[in-house]
Amino acid sequence: MKRKGRNLAILFGLLILTSCNGKKAADNSVGSNDQGVCVWDNVSLRETHEKNGKWLSSISIGETVEYLDESYKDDSSAKKVEYLKIRLKDGKEGWVRSDFIVLGAKPAVVVEKASVYKRPDLLNKTDKNFDEMDIIAVKSEKDDFIEVVGKRSSGKWIETCWIKKDVVSYSEVDIATAKYAKKALAIKDESEKMNALIEIVNNPDLSQSVFIAKLNSMINFTDEMSPEDFEGDPSFDENVEETQEVADSTVTE
Repeated sequence: MKRKGRNLAILFGLLILTSCNGKKAADNSVGSNDQGVCVWDNVSLRETHEKNGKWLSSISIGETVEYLDESYKDDSSAKKVEYLKIRLKDGKEGWVRSDFIVLGAKPAVVVEKASVYKRPDLLNKTDKNFDEMDIIAVKSEKDDFIEVVGKRSSGKWIETCWIKKDVVSYSEVDIATAKYAKKALAIKDESEKMNALIEIVNNPDLSQSVFIAKLNSMINFTDEMSPEDFEGDPSFDENVEETQEVADSTVTE
């Protein structure tokens, strides 16, 4: 009887363990609930949950913040706005619009052109793409896919969708390099643009980024070309226009 009782106890324990493991497997989230990722650049952190509240600091795209479990919904205007109370890594606390913060996520950057899917299924591919160096927040994983939130370079606003998980990097160095590189590539003046790119590749803090080799090749290619080589080249003109569109799409709150 004692042996039988022991066997039943072991079986019961195994059932509990299996059940717990099953619940863990079903949780596809990638970040903690108190962590948020900013998916817009230069977002304002304010002292109060008001549009005209005292400005405290700006938050960078890709920056992680701590959610302090307080929110406020402003229904005073036609467009309802929700604010979250957060803490930055330097200890500053304040309120930020929830539109720009993705909770329970972690930051990442796209390292190669990524097709957008409506659902985590190859049958649901769209005609949209995230471009290389687009900074995003990753919310969850499902098989070979990740659910992401962010603005595509060619998009108009923040979107939630699915992409393949092998096309992103979670490295802080890659995320930082992408931010600075996109800003540099948006500069219209070619001389200023090259100087900005050279500053990035010469920064020792960014030397291990996967993007450095490509930036170096761009600098070397430009050094080998004379201004006359670009004259009358429609593809060069198109690239300048496309770069300017990216710059114009960046909005500071």
